[in-house]
Amino acid sequence: MREAWKLDRIRRAAFIPLTIAALISLVVGIRHAIEYQCHDLQWMGARLVGQCIDPWQEELAHFPHHFPHFVTPNYLHLFYLILLPFGLLSFEFAEILWTVTSVGLSVVCILMLRRLFNLDRFQTMLALCLLWMSSPFRVVLEVGQTSFFELFFFTGAYLATSTVLGGLSFGVSFAKYSYSPVAAMLFLLRGRLRFLLYAAAVPIVGLFGVWLLVRTPLLKLAIEPFAVSAGPTAVSPGFADLMTLAEQTLKSHIAFIHARQFAYALGLFGSAAYALLLSRFRLSRAAEFTLISIASLFFVKHLVYDYIFLAVLLCFALTQKSMKIKGPLVGGVLVFWFILPIFEKRSQYDLNVHLGRLIIDCGLLALLLAFTTGYIIRATAQPPKANEIEPEVSARALEATS
Repeated sequence: MREAWKLDRIRRAAFIPLTIAALISLVVGIRHAIEYQCHDLQWMGARLVGQCIDPWQEELAHFPHHFPHFVTPNYLHLFYLILLPFGLLSFEFAEILWTVTSVGLSVVCILMLRRLFNLDRFQTMLALCLLWMSSPFRVVLEVGQTSFFELFFFTGAYLATSTVLGGLSFGVSFAKYSYSPVAAMLFLLRGRLRFLLYAAAVPIVGLFGVWLLVRTPLLKLAIEPFAVSAGPTAVSPGFADLMTLAEQTLKSHIAFIHARQFAYALGLFGSAAYALLLSRFRLSRAAEFTLISIASLFFVKHLVYDYIFLAVLLCFALTQKSMKIKGPLVGGVLVFWFILPIFEKRSQYDLNVHLGRLIIDCGLLALLLAFTTGYIIRATAQPPKANEIEPEVSARALEATS
């Protein structure tokens, strides 16, 4: 009883500076969002769709009309339908509303992860404070990115209690399809065809909805987002992923288009191989979601703001009793949230330093993925001993994803 009271006092004492630091970081992120005008916000793309203009054609034609606040439309059609209400607003009001929405979604996502991982109140608040303090969180707000939108629907796919709701939620997450390969391949290998059919229906509805507005030929419209993403300047080099490493290493030896094609093929092959590995094991939803989140960051191109997805790994780590497991996992998250972004800013304009940093970042993420995968697979492959059951990889949790 005395030990529990002492632990509670320590937690409360630690919570005060964490909360202050998190609120300061939140204010800085909001200030940057206003200062830099959420320059990745797809406001003009949604506005053009609402005006029956094809935004992907604007990009593919090299910006002939010079629309204000126009950014590369490299998302699927559904996302622009969802953003139609934002397109009806002035840009200034839309960026404020999007920033408020992102902050709100960050809280909702942590609450969803609390339910998925069965976190207590202190663990939940700790996860939220560390998330708000992180560099990826501030960058999400600064540039007006969709990372929390994606995390919300991706988490919903694993948290849903029915195939219909889970599939539809997963389908909405296709809007930013860079997270989809590993998860979609794993669901396919597990034979979850109804789930995937519901998921596929969502972007198809989005495609037809935009087609009814812009009247671009349907097949041409379907491939335009991918044609835009394949452009040489459509997406900046990633933060610590295999695709970016392959592309940046090869582009000085072969034509850029071939380097990018090889990088895409490598990312898809790696995603398929990893999905095949996971399909051999029965995993809890929480454990599987943890591995999928890290693997998606590693095999497919992602920038620093997408690393808010490591909040999933952080929540998984907080449920572990053994410090030999918890320490490396939490430490890995903190490295990507607080340390590596500092070097990212310092080296982004030096190509030689950038490639060296990329090799280090990619190697660290590979180690984090290997460590987490090895631990979860070992924990699920062997029956736990009495009094040594980890909360999220217990025999009780070792149910197949239904």
